[in-house]
Amino acid sequence: MTPSSPRPSDDELDAFIQTRLNLLGVDLGVLPDDDPSAPADRRRVMQAIRRVLREQMPEVSDYPLDPIEVPPVLYPAHLPEVRRPTLVQAESGTGQEGEG
Repeated sequence: MTPSSPRPSDDELDAFIQTRLNLLGVDLGVLPDDDPSAPADRRRVMQAIRRVLREQMPEVSDYPLDPIEVPPVLYPAHLPEVRRPTLVQAESGTGQEGEG
């Protein structure tokens, strides 16, 4: 955003934020709308994100978003061991490891 371009309205930024969060799989719907006693609520989260976007729009808008990329996880799921297939011969009924 250049200094001469108009600043986006709160509604425009909210639409942008919701779209980006949806692409990332983030649902703010689990938060209360406006609850000062809660650690976080939708109003404060959206207000904070709008503030970041207004102050750092070029840096944020240059961040590449790839919806196909799998986000890193701290504790990845254990994958089962990959084994070679076993072939069973019809006549003898014995198993042999197949060629892969």
